[in-house]
Amino acid sequence: MLRTKCKFNFLKFISDNVIIIGFIAISIIAFMLRKIFFEVQSADWYCFLSPWIQQLNEFEGLKGIGQEIGEYNVPYTLFLNIAAKTPFNDLYEVKLFSVFFDFICAFAAVICTTGFKKFFTPSGLLVWSFVLLSPISFLNSGFWSQCDSIWTSLIILSLFFLLKEKHILAMVFFAIAFAFKLQAVFFLPVIVIYYFASGKMRIYNFLIIPVIYFISILPAIFAGRSVTDTLGIYLKQTGLYSSLTLHCPNLYYLLNGDYVMFKNMGILLTLAILGTAACLFIYCKVTSHKAYILLALWTSLVCVYFLPAMHERYSYSACIFAILWMFVSKKDWWAALAVNTVSFLSWAPYLFDIEPVPFAYLSTVNLAVIVYLSYKMFHICRESSGSEFCPSDLICEKID
Repeated sequence: MLRTKCKFNFLKFISDNVIIIGFIAISIIAFMLRKIFFEVQSADWYCFLSPWIQQLNEFEGLKGIGQEIGEYNVPYTLFLNIAAKTPFNDLYEVKLFSVFFDFICAFAAVICTTGFKKFFTPSGLLVWSFVLLSPISFLNSGFWSQCDSIWTSLIILSLFFLLKEKHILAMVFFAIAFAFKLQAVFFLPVIVIYYFASGKMRIYNFLIIPVIYFISILPAIFAGRSVTDTLGIYLKQTGLYSSLTLHCPNLYYLLNGDYVMFKNMGILLTLAILGTAACLFIYCKVTSHKAYILLALWTSLVCVYFLPAMHERYSYSACIFAILWMFVSKKDWWAALAVNTVSFLSWAPYLFDIEPVPFAYLSTVNLAVIVYLSYKMFHICRESSGSEFCPSDLICEKID
């Protein structure tokens, strides 16, 4: 009798708390997936991160960040400096820092798709699982020793607060993301479009970006680095590489030309495409949460696809936004699969030294996804403005 009662209570406990148990189980599995690769020293670690940490360790206290060491901005260099001064395994510290933000990224993804109140729900568990168990996520931090989850998690939080009309918090999180990594700028068009389309933000909110950015670089200035040199870190980064693409399956695998020939074309083309989307959103006064999650995904893809000198891992944010869009749209699972698969196949030759899939094929798939998502955005704009938006009844009929 007692055994039956205990069994009943145990089953009831499991049934009542199955979602929380699922969160805990997935979290443990996700961490172990990353821990498997903790001993791996990737080429980026061996050639860049490890030497930078060794150089920083040669200087007392924070004096190292006052030198021109590494390619990262001050906040991440400051972390590397701290790692250099601690007695722990430097490789583990770098990876654990990124793994921590993997979980922040998953948290941000859940609240952005379900909200706080529905966090511990089946939908929340699915989003949590897809983000943490995506190969793009655990390979970036656990294997590659890279930090793309940091700026990606922060821009997702920025999007969440933007849609909640907490504009100051939205700008704070974006500013911190930008302070960590230049690629956070991929999200800036979303904020600008929201500002003009919604009419709810105040222009002075944008001042938060330079203020927080300047605060973030103060440690390097106090450590002896000149203000001009410190402010110019990102400008220097844009001139580090003179290749149209750095293993990123984008437009430049479909074109035959050199960097000088296509660099300005790529920048202008990107601005034109983003500008067109801005005009549509602003004209139609699009404000729906669904539309801006799609816009964040589309903008990330467009920037990586058309801008020159893009690394393959810059697709990280697009991969995570694609997962968000899959759950919000409830049917575009194939687009999320395509974006994540193409990214994985473009990473694999570098990470695992395997024969690559022809990048022209991967580039074509990415282009097809961008075209499809462009159609989806056009459809959302049309719904927001009514039939008057469509330039001709014939076009509208074809879209329907």
